[in-house]
Amino acid sequence: MNTQPLSVKSLVIAFLMYVITTVILAVALSVFWQSGIDTSAYTQQQLIDMAAQSNLLTVGSMIIGSVVAVICAYFITRRTGNDSYKHAMYFAGVLTLYGILGIFLHPEHSVIQQAAKLLAPMPLCLLGAWFALANTNKKHDKMSHGAC
Repeated sequence: MNTQPLSVKSLVIAFLMYVITTVILAVALSVFWQSGIDTSAYTQQQLIDMAAQSNLLTVGSMIIGSVVAVICAYFITRRTGNDSYKHAMYFAGVLTLYGILGIFLHPEHSVIQQAAKLLAPMPLCLLGAWFALANTNKKHDKMSHGAC
């Protein structure tokens, strides 16, 4: 049984890191997308409609969210310093709650996107924690072999 307490500070830092990083990268992706369009030829509503139909923005946003979730799960697992998936699972729970909020804020998204908001956090956070634990174990193995 794991008796180590939940590090709320690490959880908040990881979530803020997730939100800030995804927003910055999404804005960068949007700027990149708009660089190929003559924006003066369209109204603001037409640009919004074009963005909603853009595969680049849809897939790019999903990739950004996925990669940043793995990195943040890696971060929280390393930061808490214990050899378990516990904190990454709590982080996945927070991301799932954030996904529920996203479903209400963006009801126009497809069913696949809505399902991904609920189903993707758990495996992505497990992957990030696994990378962190594998990296930690490799360092411990190198240190123990060096001591011999």
